[in-house]
Amino acid sequence: MTTFGEVAAFVTGMDAATEWQFLDGFRQFLAAKSRLGPNLAWQVLVIRMAYPAEGDAFWVIASHRESSEATTLLFDELQSFFAERKMPGPNEPARR
Repeated sequence: MTTFGEVAAFVTGMDAATEWQFLDGFRQFLAAKSRLGPNLAWQVLVIRMAYPAEGDAFWVIASHRESSEATTLLFDELQSFFAERKMPGPNEPARR
């Protein structure tokens, strides 16, 4: 996998294989962190976070070329998301 599109397709496949539980809440996590529209797909949120100055037009370009910045940001945000998801809230036990 060399492009953001390929990595995003792989991560989406992992989500599908877990009956959409793998990324449950990830889009909302990114929307809150980025302060971008909560109606955007997580792939668009990652691209817009990786390239904030490019606006919406970058999504089309990124799907056709390598995008190491977006791929790196995706894995960093997944790591943060999973770390936060494992942390118990004030009134709940730790998840295993």
